[in-house]
Amino acid sequence: MAGQDEETQTRGEAGDGGHGHSEAAGGTGRGRGGGWATDPTTSMLRRLQTAMGDAESALAARMAVGPTDLAAMTHLTFAREPIGPRELSGRLGITPGATTELVDRLERAGHLERRRDTVDRRRVQLHASTETLGQVAGELAPLLGALDAVAADLDEHDRAVVLGYLTRVRDAYEEFAAQGADGRGTVR
Repeated sequence: MAGQDEETQTRGEAGDGGHGHSEAAGGTGRGRGGGWATDPTTSMLRRLQTAMGDAESALAARMAVGPTDLAAMTHLTFAREPIGPRELSGRLGITPGATTELVDRLERAGHLERRRDTVDRRRVQLHASTETLGQVAGELAPLLGALDAVAADLDEHDRAVVLGYLTRVRDAYEEFAAQGADGRGTVR
């Protein structure tokens, strides 16, 4: 709608009860996002993904690393179990040679440490360095504080609803990723 900013449009038009069901909010019609008609909540989730990508780019710039380097460090930090170069290569979708270059670069910069697996000494595990984890925590502190403040404004019922929704969204993403490149197999 002419003269309104995006946030006002997303919150809703005067005629929709403030529920964000306008075309600008992605509720119906063909928007800039490729023409998919979606629920306004899903539309906002897509906008959140974009904002998160922008924040990741800003973090990479602040840490003087490229986006692939930051993605690698994210995988190392949040993997359920320690991963090695082969697993990292698969997660990033890059060749083993490119992974070796990336790991060497991150190690030289002090962002990554190689450690022998305690069970299988032939296997190398990759870990983000303690210094880098501290740097990331420092850079993200203002953002995480702001997110905690938003969560603190929720009552217990709303918090449970949001947590349930986000858990199901995460599950949907994990299921999509587990289907692999052909939509049927597994990635990992």
